[in-house]
Amino acid sequence: MTRIIKITTLALIAILSFASCSREDDIDEIFDGKTWYMNGGKINGLKLNSEIKNFYTDADGNAYFIQFNGSTFQGCLASGATFSGTWEANGKNHSIKFIIKNKPDMSSPFDKQIFSIITSANSYESGADFLFLNKDKDNSVYFANKRNKIYN
Repeated sequence: MTRIIKITTLALIAILSFASCSREDDIDEIFDGKTWYMNGGKINGLKLNSEIKNFYTDADGNAYFIQFNGSTFQGCLASGATFSGTWEANGKNHSIKFIIKNKPDMSSPFDKQIFSIITSANSYESGADFLFLNKDKDNSVYFANKRNKIYN
Protein backbone atom coordinates (compact mmCIF):
# COMPACT_ATOMS: atom_id res chain seq x y z
CA MET A 1 0.00 0.00 0.00
CA THR A 2 2.85 2.38 0.85
CA ARG A 3 4.42 1.69 -2.52
CA ILE A 4 1.16 2.61 -4.32
CA ILE A 5 0.95 5.88 -2.36
CA LYS A 6 4.57 6.74 -3.27
CA ILE A 7 4.00 5.99 -6.96
CA THR A 8 0.74 7.96 -6.98
CA THR A 9 2.43 10.90 -5.21
CA LEU A 10 5.33 10.92 -7.69
CA ALA A 11 2.93 10.73 -10.63
CA LEU A 12 0.89 13.62 -9.22
CA ILE A 13 4.02 15.74 -8.72
CA ALA A 14 5.10 15.04 -12.30
CA ILE A 15 1.67 15.96 -13.67
CA LEU A 16 1.56 19.20 -11.67
CA SER A 17 5.08 20.11 -12.79
CA PHE A 18 4.13 19.77 -16.45
CA ALA A 19 0.82 21.55 -15.94
CA SER A 20 2.54 24.57 -14.45
CA CYS A 21 4.98 24.93 -17.37
CA SER A 22 4.68 28.23 -19.13
CA ARG A 23 3.09 28.23 -22.56
CA GLU A 24 4.76 31.55 -23.31
CA ASP A 25 6.10 32.01 -26.84
CA ASP A 26 9.77 32.75 -27.43
CA ILE A 27 9.40 36.17 -29.06
CA ASP A 28 12.99 36.25 -30.34
CA GLU A 29 12.55 32.88 -32.04
CA ILE A 30 9.40 34.01 -33.84
CA PHE A 31 10.36 37.55 -34.80
CA ASP A 32 13.99 38.62 -34.38
CA GLY A 33 15.97 38.39 -37.61
CA LYS A 34 13.06 36.80 -39.47
CA THR A 35 11.48 37.69 -42.79
CA TRP A 36 7.86 36.65 -43.18
CA TYR A 37 6.16 36.56 -46.60
CA MET A 38 2.49 37.42 -46.95
CA ASN A 39 0.65 34.35 -48.19
CA GLY A 40 -2.98 34.79 -47.24
CA GLY A 41 -5.42 36.66 -45.13
CA LYS A 42 -8.95 37.84 -44.51
CA ILE A 43 -10.52 41.22 -45.16
CA ASN A 44 -13.99 41.59 -43.66
CA GLY A 45 -14.18 37.80 -43.34
CA LEU A 46 -13.33 37.08 -46.99
CA LYS A 47 -10.25 34.93 -47.69
CA LEU A 48 -7.54 36.52 -49.84
CA ASN A 49 -5.27 33.65 -50.82
CA SER A 50 -5.56 33.88 -54.61
CA GLU A 51 -5.53 37.70 -54.54
CA ILE A 52 -2.29 37.79 -52.58
CA LYS A 53 -0.65 35.17 -54.80
CA ASN A 54 -1.50 37.27 -57.87
CA PHE A 55 -0.27 40.51 -56.29
CA TYR A 56 3.17 39.31 -55.25
CA THR A 57 3.72 37.15 -58.31
CA ASP A 58 3.52 40.35 -60.37
CA ALA A 59 6.08 41.97 -58.05
CA ASP A 60 8.61 39.18 -58.73
CA GLY A 61 9.18 38.40 -55.07
CA ASN A 62 10.13 41.96 -54.11
CA ALA A 63 6.92 42.79 -52.30
CA TYR A 64 4.52 41.73 -49.57
CA PHE A 65 6.81 40.83 -46.71
CA ILE A 66 7.76 42.01 -43.24
CA GLN A 67 11.21 41.77 -41.59
CA PHE A 68 11.91 41.98 -37.87
CA ASN A 69 15.27 43.02 -36.43
CA GLY A 70 15.45 43.61 -32.70
CA SER A 71 12.71 46.06 -31.79
CA THR A 72 12.38 47.46 -35.33
CA PHE A 73 10.63 46.17 -38.43
CA GLN A 74 10.36 47.00 -42.10
CA GLY A 75 7.59 45.90 -44.40
CA CYS A 76 6.88 46.13 -48.07
CA LEU A 77 3.55 46.07 -49.85
CA ALA A 78 3.57 46.65 -53.60
CA SER A 79 7.12 46.83 -54.88
CA GLY A 80 8.62 50.01 -53.46
CA ALA A 81 5.80 50.78 -50.99
CA THR A 82 7.75 50.30 -47.77
CA PHE A 83 6.90 51.05 -44.17
CA SER A 84 8.85 50.75 -40.95
CA GLY A 85 8.80 51.39 -37.25
CA THR A 86 9.04 49.63 -33.94
CA TRP A 87 7.10 46.72 -32.52
CA GLU A 88 6.56 44.89 -29.28
CA ALA A 89 4.95 41.57 -28.51
CA ASN A 90 3.95 39.63 -25.43
CA GLY A 91 4.51 35.89 -25.71
CA LYS A 92 2.20 35.10 -22.83
CA ASN A 93 -1.01 36.60 -24.20
CA HIS A 94 0.10 36.70 -27.89
CA SER A 95 -0.43 40.44 -28.17
CA ILE A 96 1.47 42.60 -30.62
CA LYS A 97 1.70 46.34 -31.28
CA PHE A 98 3.25 48.25 -34.17
CA ILE A 99 4.34 51.89 -34.04
CA ILE A 100 4.74 53.26 -37.55
CA LYS A 101 7.62 55.65 -38.23
CA ASN A 102 7.53 55.56 -42.03
CA LYS A 103 4.19 55.20 -43.83
CA PRO A 104 4.22 53.99 -47.46
CA ASP A 105 2.89 55.87 -50.44
CA MET A 106 -0.07 53.68 -51.42
CA SER A 107 -2.39 54.07 -54.35
CA SER A 108 -3.85 50.56 -54.29
CA PRO A 109 -6.98 50.05 -52.15
CA PHE A 110 -5.76 46.49 -51.54
CA ASP A 111 -2.45 47.76 -50.13
CA LYS A 112 -4.30 50.28 -47.95
CA GLN A 113 -6.41 47.49 -46.44
CA ILE A 114 -3.42 45.20 -45.85
CA PHE A 115 -1.45 48.07 -44.29
CA SER A 116 -4.38 48.90 -42.01
CA ILE A 117 -4.69 45.31 -40.82
CA ILE A 118 -0.96 44.89 -40.17
CA THR A 119 -0.54 48.19 -38.35
CA SER A 120 -3.73 47.71 -36.33
CA ALA A 121 -2.94 44.10 -35.43
CA ASN A 122 -3.30 43.45 -31.73
CA SER A 123 -2.66 39.71 -31.60
CA TYR A 124 -0.61 37.09 -33.37
CA GLU A 125 -0.57 33.33 -33.85
CA SER A 126 2.64 31.55 -34.74
CA GLY A 127 4.25 28.24 -35.50
CA ALA A 128 7.56 27.18 -36.99
CA ASP A 129 6.58 28.24 -40.50
CA PHE A 130 3.64 30.63 -40.13
CA LEU A 131 2.75 33.96 -38.53
CA PHE A 132 -0.77 35.36 -38.46
CA LEU A 133 -1.28 39.03 -37.55
CA ASN A 134 -4.85 39.60 -36.38
CA LYS A 135 -6.70 42.90 -36.19
CA ASP A 136 -9.94 41.09 -35.23
CA LYS A 137 -11.69 37.82 -36.10
CA ASP A 138 -12.55 39.02 -39.62
CA ASN A 139 -9.32 40.84 -40.55
CA SER A 140 -5.96 39.07 -40.55
CA VAL A 141 -2.82 38.83 -42.65
CA TYR A 142 -1.13 35.44 -42.94
CA PHE A 143 2.61 35.08 -43.41
CA ALA A 144 4.89 32.13 -44.04
CA ASN A 145 8.63 31.66 -43.90
CA LYS A 146 8.56 30.87 -47.65
CA ARG A 147 6.56 32.41 -50.48
CA ASN A 148 5.16 29.16 -51.83
CA LYS A 149 2.95 28.31 -48.86
CA ILE A 150 -0.67 29.43 -48.98
CA TYR A 151 -2.71 29.38 -45.75
CA ASN A 152 -6.50 29.23 -45.57
